[in-house]
Amino acid sequence: MMPVASSVPARSPLARCFLSASVCRLWIVLVASIACGCASVKQPEVEEGAQFPPAPSFPPDHLYTLDDLVALSIHRNASLDVARYEAESVQGLVDQVKALWLPSVRFDLAAVAYSNDLSYKARALDLLTLNVPITGAYNIVSSLGYAQILATGGKRTSGLKQARMFAEIKKLDVLRQQDAVAFDVATYFHLICLTTDIDTVLEDSERRLRVYRQVAQELNRNGSLRASGLDGLQADFFVSQLEQLRVAVQAGRRQAYGALRHFVGVSRDELLELKSASLPEAPTPLESFSAYGTVMAGFIGRPEAHQLELFAAIRAEQVKFAKAAWQPNIATVGTYVDTQGNHHTILETIDGLIASLIIDIPLYDAGRLGKLREALGLEQASLAFQRQFEDLITLEIEVAAIDAQKALTIVLKTARAKEIAAEYYDGVRQAYSRELVPTSEVVMAIGLDTVAKILHSQALYAYHDSRAKLKRVTADREAQYGY
Repeated sequence: MMPVASSVPARSPLARCFLSASVCRLWIVLVASIACGCASVKQPEVEEGAQFPPAPSFPPDHLYTLDDLVALSIHRNASLDVARYEAESVQGLVDQVKALWLPSVRFDLAAVAYSNDLSYKARALDLLTLNVPITGAYNIVSSLGYAQILATGGKRTSGLKQARMFAEIKKLDVLRQQDAVAFDVATYFHLICLTTDIDTVLEDSERRLRVYRQVAQELNRNGSLRASGLDGLQADFFVSQLEQLRVAVQAGRRQAYGALRHFVGVSRDELLELKSASLPEAPTPLESFSAYGTVMAGFIGRPEAHQLELFAAIRAEQVKFAKAAWQPNIATVGTYVDTQGNHHTILETIDGLIASLIIDIPLYDAGRLGKLREALGLEQASLAFQRQFEDLITLEIEVAAIDAQKALTIVLKTARAKEIAAEYYDGVRQAYSRELVPTSEVVMAIGLDTVAKILHSQALYAYHDSRAKLKRVTADREAQYGY
């Protein structure tokens, strides 16, 4: 520390006027420094809702489609609110680093009272000793401090780059969470549709079985050989199984509906009615997916890929920060102190202005080299982790594309199986009306038709779920479901 001015006692009006002028000059320098700092550092611009489309507005009796639910969940989901507010809070970290370029100004005021005056002994002309008082019974001390960092050897700039990249990572995390929420909403919407379709199939099968059971009982009562008591027992068994299955399916639908309300962000007292609770049919022609095109689309849109790039860049910047530890730090510090007593006859007031220029030159630090070695190792680890995660993203996209193709193929196969089972049931029913087959054959045909419809509904669910997963892994936020 190199002081360029020291405290000056002020007893006379002329001295106090001189110090008042010095304080005015100090204030001019402080204001100019703050103005220059504010002009050189751009204030952060917080864009409200920059990562979200406009909030949708629906009437209370609106019938929601899947696209409506996805759009609504972006603004209502609680986990997205958490991610968004965390991303906004990181902007405060950026502001803290930016503040290193601005001066620091501090004002302190203290009142001190003493039971006895503080004094020191002075010997005048080696003849007698006098007690010279320093303070009165009370003292008011006011100080104005000023500090400004002039240079850090690149550490401030490196820290600001890291803070900005970390803020960008948190913003991308909002998009990653948005893709996950949209996939969850689509999954539970499809589950509601699946359970509704299966419940409809089971209800129709149960109705048909009860009809044929009544017919079989009537024929058996009339002594016909086309039906017996065993046929009635067989029908009762199937009806019992269907009733149990319907209870499980309806419970699953209520659970899926509750989960859907949770991920959309709808409260318990809000009405949420779906426009359609049935799975749409898959397209007839076979869809083909380009593995290269799908992977490229995934890397362009996936927030995780960009987060990895920023994470590796932060590790590289930490190496620069560790190397900058050998660079000197330069700062300037100014302090003005004013001490007033109870108008002491000798001293009255003490005030002074101190300005210092501090140059901190690091000469030896045993742990500095270890910090650099740690930063270099973490940089290489981040690059290896980036390659590993990119391979996992590629694998995930390829697997999702294959699953979508497989699901569509199974849908087409189960659609044909459903047609065959329906044709078989119609044929058995006509044969039964001509008294060519027993009632048990009709019960078996109803069972086959029911199983074929349920399998087709499950295949449709697997297809739509695989397409929703492919939409998530490729971060496709533009294309809509259309239902």
